[in-house]
Amino acid sequence: MLQTPKLYCFLITFCFTSPLFAQKKISDTAVLGEVVVTATRTEKSIGDIPVPIQVISKKFIKQTGAQKLIDILQQQTGLVISDNPLGQALQGYPNPLGTGIQMQGLDPGYTLILLDGEPLTGRNAGILNLGRIAVGNIQQIEIIKGPATSLYGSDALAGVINIISEKIKETKTALQIHHATNNTWGLTADQTIKTKKAGIQLFANRYSSSGYDLDKNIYGKTSDPYHNYTFAAKAFFDINSNNQIISSARVFTQKQFNNYLIYVNASPDTVKGNTTELDWSFNNQWTHTFNKKTKLFTRFFSNGYKNEANVYMQKTNSLFDRYFLNQFLYKPEIQIEIGDKQNQKFIAGVGCNFETVQSSRYTSTKHLTTSYLFAQKEWLLKNILNITAGARYTKNNLFDAQINPKLSFAYKPTHKLKLILSVGTGYKTPDFRQQFLYFNNALIGYTLLGAQELASGLKQLKQNGEIAQDVDITPYLWKKSLSPEKSIGTNIGATYNLNNTTIFVANIFRNDITHLIERYNLPFVKTNGQSIFCYQNISKVFTQGLDINIQHNINETWTFNAGYQYLDAKDKDAVKNIKNRKVIQRDPVTYISTYTTMSQYGGLFNRSKHSANIQVIYTDKKTNISGSIRATYRGRFGYADINGSQILDDDREYVKGYTMLNLSINKTFVKGFELQIGSDNILNHTDRVKMPNLFGRTYFVNCNINLKQLLKNKTQLK
Repeated sequence: MLQTPKLYCFLITFCFTSPLFAQKKISDTAVLGEVVVTATRTEKSIGDIPVPIQVISKKFIKQTGAQKLIDILQQQTGLVISDNPLGQALQGYPNPLGTGIQMQGLDPGYTLILLDGEPLTGRNAGILNLGRIAVGNIQQIEIIKGPATSLYGSDALAGVINIISEKIKETKTALQIHHATNNTWGLTADQTIKTKKAGIQLFANRYSSSGYDLDKNIYGKTSDPYHNYTFAAKAFFDINSNNQIISSARVFTQKQFNNYLIYVNASPDTVKGNTTELDWSFNNQWTHTFNKKTKLFTRFFSNGYKNEANVYMQKTNSLFDRYFLNQFLYKPEIQIEIGDKQNQKFIAGVGCNFETVQSSRYTSTKHLTTSYLFAQKEWLLKNILNITAGARYTKNNLFDAQINPKLSFAYKPTHKLKLILSVGTGYKTPDFRQQFLYFNNALIGYTLLGAQELASGLKQLKQNGEIAQDVDITPYLWKKSLSPEKSIGTNIGATYNLNNTTIFVANIFRNDITHLIERYNLPFVKTNGQSIFCYQNISKVFTQGLDINIQHNINETWTFNAGYQYLDAKDKDAVKNIKNRKVIQRDPVTYISTYTTMSQYGGLFNRSKHSANIQVIYTDKKTNISGSIRATYRGRFGYADINGSQILDDDREYVKGYTMLNLSINKTFVKGFELQIGSDNILNHTDRVKMPNLFGRTYFVNCNINLKQLLKNKTQLK
């Protein structure tokens, strides 16, 4: 078996000492003529899109050799991996809940994740674990930056990431075997059968890892062992020239084996257990074409998510803690598309989301019903100015109706230059956790209550003697409903195509958010000395910045891509308080107190002011060898408050900047058989406390097989 670093290094050296490479174009960003659907809900050339968009192609996904979606996304300009260590601690999980993506300086909870245009459920502490998405059957990933609420509703304040699975184009049988450091194995099989009027695709993936440990002095692993399975099926049937049915189904299941140390009454003890996840979805669409100008799309989507964790004491095998979460979404929708001319279409739709959630940390089953209408119209003036206007009306059973408009312009004075301007509003309804959570942490002893549960929760705590009798809870017994978070986002951008060899893309953005929901401490504690937390609308924040991308085809041999983002993200209330000399910091060493100044204020935590990426890609048609080197830089960012000011204003509160360097090399021996080797995090950057998701240098090998091409080669040889 290929397990040692030395053997991987030998394979890498072997490939590099082969004849020099020659490059065909492979890029993470789509060419200007490529068709996308996420930005306007209609098929549209990327060169005509009036909003910031980035497309990750299947070629780039394959080139990296990555097995996890998060590894693909974090190599893109303006997308930064983001954990929620505070949220994990509050939820009481022993291991990270997964890693999300921060876009335009907004947390992962503000980016809507779609799979084939439909939302995924099952967020923990606001983060949707992107490790649930296998990359083996992804056709492309479309990323819309800036508010997209006018088309996609809540959770799209920062933007949308739409993961599009492969279309059924031809009959094929594909296999992949993946092996990597930490005894990581991946097995993938993809079978597609296509006829003139019908087709079916079956996809299966198994992935497992023994986990990793960044600190041998601490009992248990940083990341525990796990295995997961993904099964997906897609089928289409052309009933006639005017009617088509597309159906798909997907199931993901994972089991993680936990083993870690706890402290009960200051005494250490060991626990064991397991955490299981189940994620399934069904997506059905019927398309009816009335005539050349009118199409009707009828969609029925359902998605379920289940998470269960059981923790047992090692010595007695008795149950220490149990957690479960069951969430279900059913979403029918009808959309009409009118117009036969590109960039001049009208779309409108109506739908409803029926959501339910059950959890050991909710007092009962919770329901949320959301109805919505949306419409969008495009105009093309003199073939150089495209205007797109849209709006969405939303009403659910907990909040007042919302109307979110958006207006976008794309101006093309020449065939080389495109200028865009988009202004849109967004909103995000408080999630189930922020409204209905009722959680008493058995390990530490604190209590976290959703806004709707605050009054009843305080009464229960006082009745149980967990709040002292002389504490007055009366002011908190009035139900205080949370308001949806709202935003206004502006994007101004330009794309310039120089001689079809170099593409420059620049975008300036600004997002202003009001009614931001934050966790806060009540001004009294429990009888055990621990805090009581709840949620409220308090902050106003803004994020603004610039991102730049350059794609340059040096020649047929080499392609060079680079991206950079500058980000400024601040709390408006903090800025006001600093200017009014209301923010005081106390040095934890000298205990000297001083006023915080604007020059010391570093903005919101977990945001890097500077981030960048570089990709050099390279292929040789004669020897069928290709390779890529990819570097991603993340500048320093704030981690936690240490001086009591509650804001980022001390150099000791930062995590140092770091660079991730990845390498992959592909060799096609015969058509249908490819060997790929590589290494991720070559510089071996780790931080077990602040970034436990970075697990050091790893090596991998992929064996890709296309049986149809192999059999075709064998037949030709005969």
